Amino acid sequence: MPIAIDATAGGAASNGYSTTSAVAAVAAYRPGGAAFIALTADQQVQAVATVTQDIDSIANAAPGQYGGFIGEKATTAQALEWPRTGTDYTGLPAPLVAATIEYAIIMAPQVLAGTYTLEAVSGLGNIKRVKTDVLEREYFPGAEPIADVLARFPRIVQDLLRSLVIVPAENAWGSGTAARGS
Repeated sequence: MPIAIDATAGGAASNGYSTTSAVAAVAAYRPGGAAFIALTADQQVQAVATVTQDIDSIANAAPGQYGGFIGEKATTAQALEWPRTGTDYTGLPAPLVAATIEYAIIMAPQVLAGTYTLEAVSGLGNIKRVKTDVLEREYFPGAEPIADVLARFPRIVQDLLRSLVIVPAENAWGSGTAARGS
């Protein structure tokens, strides 16, 4: 029996946030997209399932830190992290589906060449310079980390997922409200 993607929102057996046909449709007009189209059907399924699992790992971020998905899983029976309650999204958010598609297209050349690793397509390309002694890291303009859990993703995937993760308020520690009068 061939392997398949189940992109049912909230499904107990879901293993993808997009279908392989949706990825192939975008890949058809995208530079570098020919690599995804050239994958076998099983490799396409594996690519979509792998990026879905990698994206779902965002939910494992420690509470109160940068990262972690907003809201809570809609049901305990669903296999994947989305859909979620406590968000403005119903079903699978468009940015989540788009991130899955983009990530699968980005990883396709490495899958085709047999050299795929998560590190090969990570977001580490956003770093311009690293200084080891007295630890310093400089990012290209517009590539500052938006959340620790997103830093490993390719830049376009980070941008798409930004609205779906928790980003604590700046200077939240020790802040308070002052009232004048009385």
